Amino acid sequence: MQIEIFSKVKDPRELGKVKHELEDVLRMALIGVLCDCEDCDDISDMVADREEEFKAAGLLKLPKGVPCGDTILRVVESVNPTQLRASLDCCRGHIIESLCGNQVIIDGKKLRGENPKSSGCHGLYILNAWVSETEICVAEKPVDDKTNELTVLPSVLSSLWLTGALVSIDAMGTHRNIAEQIILQGGDYLMALKDNQPILKDLVENIFRNATPMSVYTTEEKGHGRQEKRTCSIMDTTLLEQEGMYEKWPGLKHIIRMERERTENGSRSRETIYYLSSAEKDEASYYASRIRAHWGIENKLHWHLDVTFREDACRVRTKNGAVNFSAMRKYALEMLKKQDDKLSLKRRRKKCSRNIDYLLKVFKES
Repeated sequence: MQIEIFSKVKDPRELGKVKHELEDVLRMALIGVLCDCEDCDDISDMVADREEEFKAAGLLKLPKGVPCGDTILRVVESVNPTQLRASLDCCRGHIIESLCGNQVIIDGKKLRGENPKSSGCHGLYILNAWVSETEICVAEKPVDDKTNELTVLPSVLSSLWLTGALVSIDAMGTHRNIAEQIILQGGDYLMALKDNQPILKDLVENIFRNATPMSVYTTEEKGHGRQEKRTCSIMDTTLLEQEGMYEKWPGLKHIIRMERERTENGSRSRETIYYLSSAEKDEASYYASRIRAHWGIENKLHWHLDVTFREDACRVRTKNGAVNFSAMRKYALEMLKKQDDKLSLKRRRKKCSRNIDYLLKVFKES
């Protein structure tokens, strides 16, 4: 018996004009993403060539044949992204119900592809919430041309159960109202401090310049002709309190300095970034690991979307299509990562397209 994946999605099509079951059409789209199909026509052609095989495996029903590529695209574009997301979250189950003890990383990604038929369309920006420990994207929201990340961020945070979680955000989210919301939701924050908070940044720089840190942690890495040294230093808020800045940042417990020194091919570069955190930890090693983990969203999510799934090449940009296909790619990435074999993610996609038993295994283990 086929287990429905998209049970929470309401069919937006007009009654009496529906030929293909909604679950089948959306499953075909997800299968296409898993099987390295280039577009909706490619999905339709692949399923049409192996229709009986997909039906026998219980992956698709197709009582009225295989929908064409235009139908698949039209349905994906018309589906409510919130409902699609809710359906995929049901499949994720308890993994996203509680984020206690986890690090939730907030970062945005632009889908850079452009549909030449859509005048003025230059891609879509999506703000993601990704959990470092489970490597699962637990929330996503598009940022349209009339707004920005900071406007969308509160609704992304509101959709999450943050009790006991650490939320790490780059400088775009370093604002008092965001810090207050995270604290009110029961979480802690780790925020990069840059030029969008010039007075506080200058003050923190001066404190580290003239006072001794309460804890320092240093790591060094060598390899591939490169040497990198990272030094994390932390201080409590005593000196900030003296300057009258402490009360303006809800829950603030520590200020942090991360220094990076890299030597590569005889060239040396240095970078210093400051952070604010409400976490209680007094060890610099904790913050060093959390700062390092923050960038996992780039190489474990965004990189795979760009390289493994070639997201930037996708030209679906109209209506809800881009958001829904983006959600399916992230879910497909999670499905493929669960496979316990020695294949790369790219080869797993290729194997899904060739081997129906492997594809069925990917579905069953998700």
